[in-house]
Amino acid sequence: MKLLENPLFAGISKQELDEMTHCFAMEQKQYREKEEIPVANRIGILLSGSVSLNRINADGTLDMLEFLTDGGIFGAFLSVVQDSGNFIIFCEKECTIIFIDAIHITKRCSRACRHHSLVVENLLNLMTKKVQQLSEKVEILSHRSIREKLMCYFRMQSGKLETTTFTIPFSFSALANYICVDRSAMTRELRKMRNDGLLELNGRTVSLLTSI
Repeated sequence: MKLLENPLFAGISKQELDEMTHCFAMEQKQYREKEEIPVANRIGILLSGSVSLNRINADGTLDMLEFLTDGGIFGAFLSVVQDSGNFIIFCEKECTIIFIDAIHITKRCSRACRHHSLVVENLLNLMTKKVQQLSEKVEILSHRSIREKLMCYFRMQSGKLETTTFTIPFSFSALANYICVDRSAMTRELRKMRNDGLLELNGRTVSLLTSI
C-alpha cells in the first residue's frame, strides 16, 4: 500500500504528504519474519507484510490481540494494552513500516496546517475503529466453548466479507492465540465441526454450511 492511500492520510494531497514527511520526521524500517518490532511512543504504518500485536501473560505465553496486514496502523494511542511492558509486536511476514513519533502528530502545529488537523481527525477515527475491534474480541472471548468461540469468529469474518467462504488471514497457531485456546484442542474441535456438517475446511479456507 502506498502511504498516501493509508486511512491516516485520508483527504491529504501528495504535496501536503511530502511536507509532512519532513515535518513528522518519518522513518522507514524493514523487518524479517518473527523479528520483534519496537514501538515505544511511535505510530507504525504498515506499508507491506503483516504483524501481530500480542499480550504477554504471566506464564510467558502470548495472546494475540490483533493481526494487521498492508495499511494497518499500530502503536501509541492505538494499542488495546495500557502497560507497554506486557505488549509485544512481531513481524509475521517480512514487512516495511513507516514510523512517526507520536509527538509530531499530537503537538500543536505552529502554522495551524489544515493537513495536520486532518491527520489528527483521521487518528481519532482510527481509534474509534480500534475500540470496535476490541469489542469484537471481547464478544469472541465471552463464549465458553472452543466451538462457540470459533463459530463467533467465523460468523464475524463471514459478515465482514459478505461471503460464507473465506480464508483465515493467519496461521492456525495464531488463530488459537487470538481466541485464547490450546491449538491442539482447537484442531480437534475443527475436525468435529467438519464431521458435524457445520463447515468445510480446505487448508485455511473455511466454508460455513450452517450456524449454531
